Amino acid sequence: MMHFDRRLVFVFVCGLCAAEPISTMTPDEATALTVQGVLEHVVIYEPLPPAPEYKSDDSFDPRGMEHVYLLVNTFLDLIQRKNVLPKSINTSLIAKTISGNPEDAISFLTTHWQDILLQYIGVLTAAIFGLLLAIIIPTIGFFFCCCRCAGKCGAYPETHYDKKSDACKRVSLGILLSGFVIAVVFGTVSAFVTNHYTYSGWNGVSKKIDASLEDAGGYFQHTGESIEVLLVTNFAEMEEVIGDILDDSGPILKKKLADITEAIAIDDLTSIVSGLGKVKKNLISILSDTRTLDDKVNQLRDGLSRSQKDLTSALQECNSNTACANFLQEFDLDKDLAMAEDFIKIEFKMPEVTGILSDISELIESDIEEKVKNGKAKMDNLEGEIEGSIEDIKPKVKSEIRAMGLQLEKQNNAIQSALREIDVAVLQKDVPQIDDHTLVYVKYRYYVGLGMASLILLILFCFVMGLFYGMCGRRPGGLYGDDCCNRGTGANFLATAVYFTFLFSFVLLVLTTGHFVLGAAVEKVICETLKSPEKSDVFGQFDRQYLQPRLNEVLNEASNGKNRYSAAGLIEKCHANETIYSILKLDKIYNISKLTDWRTNYGIGEYIENLKNKIQLEQLSRITLLSPETSKDLEELAKSKISDMDFSKFTTLLENEITKIDLDNFIDRLKVLKDQVYRFDSTRSIAPKLENEALWLGTMNKVVEEMKSTVRHLKQTVAELEENSKFNHTSMREAINSLLSQANRATEMIQKDGPELISSLTDQYVTETVEIIDEYVDRVIDSIRYEVGFCAPLSTSYNATVVAICHEVVDPFNGFWASIGWCFLLYIPCIALSLSLISLYRKCEPYPGPLVETQPLHTEPDKKSRRKGHTRNASGYLPEYTHARPPPQLQCGQGRFRDIAPSNWDRESSQPPRYTSNPTLTQNAPAGEYERPPPYYYPGPQPSGSK
Repeated sequence: MMHFDRRLVFVFVCGLCAAEPISTMTPDEATALTVQGVLEHVVIYEPLPPAPEYKSDDSFDPRGMEHVYLLVNTFLDLIQRKNVLPKSINTSLIAKTISGNPEDAISFLTTHWQDILLQYIGVLTAAIFGLLLAIIIPTIGFFFCCCRCAGKCGAYPETHYDKKSDACKRVSLGILLSGFVIAVVFGTVSAFVTNHYTYSGWNGVSKKIDASLEDAGGYFQHTGESIEVLLVTNFAEMEEVIGDILDDSGPILKKKLADITEAIAIDDLTSIVSGLGKVKKNLISILSDTRTLDDKVNQLRDGLSRSQKDLTSALQECNSNTACANFLQEFDLDKDLAMAEDFIKIEFKMPEVTGILSDISELIESDIEEKVKNGKAKMDNLEGEIEGSIEDIKPKVKSEIRAMGLQLEKQNNAIQSALREIDVAVLQKDVPQIDDHTLVYVKYRYYVGLGMASLILLILFCFVMGLFYGMCGRRPGGLYGDDCCNRGTGANFLATAVYFTFLFSFVLLVLTTGHFVLGAAVEKVICETLKSPEKSDVFGQFDRQYLQPRLNEVLNEASNGKNRYSAAGLIEKCHANETIYSILKLDKIYNISKLTDWRTNYGIGEYIENLKNKIQLEQLSRITLLSPETSKDLEELAKSKISDMDFSKFTTLLENEITKIDLDNFIDRLKVLKDQVYRFDSTRSIAPKLENEALWLGTMNKVVEEMKSTVRHLKQTVAELEENSKFNHTSMREAINSLLSQANRATEMIQKDGPELISSLTDQYVTETVEIIDEYVDRVIDSIRYEVGFCAPLSTSYNATVVAICHEVVDPFNGFWASIGWCFLLYIPCIALSLSLISLYRKCEPYPGPLVETQPLHTEPDKKSRRKGHTRNASGYLPEYTHARPPPQLQCGQGRFRDIAPSNWDRESSQPPRYTSNPTLTQNAPAGEYERPPPYYYPGPQPSGSK
């Protein structure tokens, strides 16, 4: 169990500290560190491995709900205190209580209940308020329904006629109720959306956690590979170059000395005299080719001339033949059967070559090559003397460098072993269990939330339909065939909405309160802790009591007990994208800068410094590269006429243009002409002549092919001669004179400044060798400090997990209960407004005037004679014309919805009676005028002649 805990802690630490190396080198290109000066060796370091493709994404898309989440979080911040736990309670006390028996839990609550209540007074107050509403609203609804059933509480209107202000009330109350309903619409939409977001967000939690763990695994592997490249691979590359430098110390110093003193000329002179045999061979080949070409040119010229004469004579005999005439027009034999101008004008004879060959042979026989090689051998002996002087030190230097490499490999093995302890695959195997244990309950909660939102939508639908019919419908009437979609229908919808609000209030408010308590607790305890662990009191206590001891236990081996670590601090630094070197404070344990003391730590510096004292060549003051006799022979070679000869005339020859026409094509055309001539008796005797000429020209064509081959060989030999004799100069004379001057100056400089110069070169050689090791050390230090160990990828994985849980699940969850609560709080004023509108919408008569308004709808019976219970007498509240009697006959031009009473009177003489206050003065008044106030029912005027 202890091993498991330590492994978890180590995973936690490495997850915070391991990081993506930021390499300045591209994966496809190696970084080449070229050493300037004496050394020409190049250390090609393998670049750090490319970072893997991380899948974690810590971005969050609220998908239009950002304002809802902001309001909910602001509300939670207002009702919650900063700390999760009161000062009298800590995590250890809670852990002890949970692990104890039930009596300990009761004792804990008995002792600290007041502190807990005060700590969460805001949440508790909101929860109690919700529960009180869940009890009070259904209770009020019960009594309200009973009152309505008893015919009270606005069950029936006082009168079927509008009062003077009822029209204004209907409009103003309808608009006000519409405002509340519109606000509820937004809440309803938000409830459905956030409920879906919560469900879909939880379905994606396991995938995002798995992606984060997979990124962490690839991340740790990449970190290990980067460290191995730095400490093992790159060191091996550097070690190989250092070994080559030590092994090639003699050639390196000798070559640099030769470059500085220009003694390199002795090598070129050796190449020249060594190539005299090749020069002689080239000259012999050139001489042979030119003689051959001279003979072939004469042979071809004579042959073509003969062919011209014979062919012209033969063609003249068949001049009358059309084919012969056409042939003569096609070819001009005098011009076409001739050699190219270049081969006619050029002179292939070169008698001076014989003299040059004689001079070169004499120099070769005088052993000029051996004389020059003696000087070169003196320079080459310097290599052996230099290597011999440091032969005893090279193994020691290599041994110490290898010891340094073994130490770095040991550190790399320790790091790789620690990284292998982080088995992310074990944690990934447990990720599917999240879905196995939670998806069923999450699905149940989703359907519960869907039901809650649907109830809110049902109530909203009734309110909307009530407003629609109430504001757009006609007055309710009692006639047969009257439209049912009138204001009375709107009143019924509003009444239904009120009843549904009372009916569903208990279930909705209790469930909303439960969602609120759960969401507020998760947001405060989990999400705020994960988002800002350094500010969380719970995480701070948990860190001090549980995480810090295990962290320090795991890291003690690396830190030797010198540092104290906290999980909150590690997370904070990881989010700041610091490196592992900075996060673990490794500079206090092992200052990476001390790696620069490799000279003293491994003794390499002392051995390398001894190289300066070992390489001392006093014999350089007595060295002579070229003797006077050798210099004289070289001067004689420079005076040779080979430098005066111009072989460029041969290089411009075109071997494919020896003759002016292509003989192969001409011969084929001549054979065709022979066949044509043979067909006619008059010219048949000419055919054999033409055939003989074709055979002769075929022989000449073979000569042309031989000349082509000889010309190609001559040009190749001339190119070789130029390369073997000139040595990047215009001529052999200039090359020998220049190199001879350089060799004499080199001898003088070596004899004068040789010992001091070789000492300076040795110092520079040692310095540059040391710089290669220093550059490797700087590479390791800079990479560890500034490239390897940046914590951004792990921070992204951590944040992606927080986003998956808190932003994509908890925030929509809190938005859901807030939306339901918002809707229900708005339904409370909607109830009051709806009750007022129900009575107004059920009035079926317009405002008749002040007289009718003063009369009650019916006389109130004596209270003592009233029967107990509800009296159903809806007909008593209906207008005069009800379902029991048919409608009156409408006069022409009257609409369907005209008032009933005026239809019983005539248009002019049967107007409603007017009231007069003095009956005696109106005896002669029209019969339609009453002497007392009119009754509720006026049958119309009396017929004329009746009393």
